[in-house]
Amino acid sequence: MGLKETIDWLLTIEHLAGAFYGEVAEGFKKDEKISKFFRLLSGEEAWHAKVMESASEYLVQHTAPPFSISVDDETKEKIEIPFAKNRDLLSAGNFSRGSIMDCLATTEFSEWNDIFIYAMNSLKEEREFMPVVAKMHGHLREIEQFMESLPEGRKHLYIIKSLPRVWKEHILIIDDDQPIIEFLKKLFEHEGDVETAQNGREGLQKIKDKYFDVIISDIDMPVMDGIEFYSQASAYDPQIGKRVIFFSGFSKGEHTDFIRKNNLKYLIKPAPIREIVKKVSEILYKTKIEY
Repeated sequence: MGLKETIDWLLTIEHLAGAFYGEVAEGFKKDEKISKFFRLLSGEEAWHAKVMESASEYLVQHTAPPFSISVDDETKEKIEIPFAKNRDLLSAGNFSRGSIMDCLATTEFSEWNDIFIYAMNSLKEEREFMPVVAKMHGHLREIEQFMESLPEGRKHLYIIKSLPRVWKEHILIIDDDQPIIEFLKKLFEHEGDVETAQNGREGLQKIKDKYFDVIISDIDMPVMDGIEFYSQASAYDPQIGKRVIFFSGFSKGEHTDFIRKNNLKYLIKPAPIREIVKKVSEILYKTKIEY
């Protein structure tokens, strides 16, 4: 059982999980908190399934990277059976909040996600799969926040805390002012890996090679300015606007018009440090749900 066969099997599990979480959301529709969260999970499993489909198609056209495990029948049963049992309990009306937390811990933190993460890590050097691994990190963080919000879930937090990180955040700083580059790099190095570029052209090459969770960019720069960088980068990655923060003096009125027209985040130099941190945090922790 190679990487492609493993991904094809994972696809069936994602469909199974998505259907089950949708049933939980419907079964607990009177409990808005539970229902809202499991609707979210159901949608994310549907997205995971699409990722698996893309990965499977990718491996038809490309040589699979080395893959050192094989998912045996016993492991498959161990992962699949809890879904079947919990669906039976749910349909029989024998499900409580405590049962849900037990179920979530049993399924999400079983070998299923270990295998999913290993499969994605095997592909994450391919640029198109980097956002997948980053989003998977957010998926697990959402579950941690949800469990922490309920007394019934807190007893399972030790499981989550013991899991290895599937992704380390990547931040890109684009500016021709070396002192501000050094300051921002120091400010955010505790959040993840920070890379820098001194103009838009350098920044554009970096985003083609790697996925960045946050991009902080000046506007007035030599070689390629921030507006041209964004225009070319958004053609390459249509979702990049959600992760870009312009940090500039906005010396030209057309720059302000461009930012407003494209509904982009911005900070005007000089900006309070707390505002810079806040803007970056809003992007890094965009998956946070208030309970």
